Amino acid sequence: MTILAASILALAVGSQAHQVAWSKGMYCKNSNSNVDSPNAAGFIIDPLYNLTTTDWFLHGVCRNFPPPAGEYLNVPANGKFTVEIASNRAFTTMSYNGTKATDWPDGKVHPNNWSTNVSDPNFPPSSVGCLGSPNIHAHGSVDAAGTAFAISYNNNINTVAMTDFTVFTVLANTPYKRLATYSVPNLPACPSGGCLCAWAWVPNGCGQSNIYMNAYRCQVTGASKTALPVGKPQVPVWCQTNQSACLKGPKQMIVQWQAQGNNVVLPSGMQQGGGWPSPNYNSKVGFTAGAQTDIFVSTTVKSTATSSASSAKITSSASTTTTASAVNAAITTGAEASNSLSAETATGTVVSEPSDTVVPSSAPPRDTMIPVMLTITAIFILSSFM
Repeated sequence: MTILAASILALAVGSQAHQVAWSKGMYCKNSNSNVDSPNAAGFIIDPLYNLTTTDWFLHGVCRNFPPPAGEYLNVPANGKFTVEIASNRAFTTMSYNGTKATDWPDGKVHPNNWSTNVSDPNFPPSSVGCLGSPNIHAHGSVDAAGTAFAISYNNNINTVAMTDFTVFTVLANTPYKRLATYSVPNLPACPSGGCLCAWAWVPNGCGQSNIYMNAYRCQVTGASKTALPVGKPQVPVWCQTNQSACLKGPKQMIVQWQAQGNNVVLPSGMQQGGGWPSPNYNSKVGFTAGAQTDIFVSTTVKSTATSSASSAKITSSASTTTTASAVNAAITTGAEASNSLSAETATGTVVSEPSDTVVPSSAPPRDTMIPVMLTITAIFILSSFM
């Protein structure tokens, strides 16, 4: 087979294939090869189904095919970034100077409202009645399940895990057209060497139930020094019929229909709208469209700590005030006793030294001052520790 024939075959197969987000910084840019492949498709766009964790996580062996050193997908904090969703690198601006790219992931020309409601004999529906080209597991944009990007601040591709990735943006009603623009929350800066990002898609039926996932070396640009850190992500919770039960805060990516690692607990029976339950990047499992602004470590912890410290200070001050009052009272008692003795002496009452001498009833016994002084001393000692 000639190189030209092979290229034509690859393009023809790619037009009926699945999708991935193409961009700088991506792993498997040449699919599972180190040779530049303008028509890259095949492995990188394969659906992930019934696989072990090693094989589905970040698209398995794609972790062995990193981007060139220093190349990143730029993710602007509080901004937006655009990737190209397509079934073949040839249908993007990353090959052939974009001459084979159209508005659509399959490199073809379709009406703007392309769906199964629009008849085109050149692109008949799939065997299950959904769009056949591009293959987006949907009838059109209305039921396209949504795609997402997640970020990990552990940038070691060999040690990073699912629990390191937090979904930070969701684009509703995708995949649909080639260009896909995602909104970014106030992400903090990445460590030296950048972050790792992941693109994820879980279709809502229209064929075999499977998932899609790919890795990217990414860099958060324009990050604020005061940006809060991203919180530890939790597994999404199915909440289609009870939105109050949705998990709030940072969430992991969705894993379903694999031999290992499935993380969303699905309800029994059919989902609302028909079909078996399918967790997607939408409200069914608590995701909102756009930047996920609830993923950051709450300031409540800091506020609580500050409040506790303030309360402790106030309590300490109150204790010190109480102690000071007790000391003043003791001193006053001692002073009154002393004044009373002086007054008795001044009026001519003689206090003799012999032990059997009776002290006038208007004055305290002479040994009263000893416990008073001991009390004062003890109170001062206690107050020094408060």
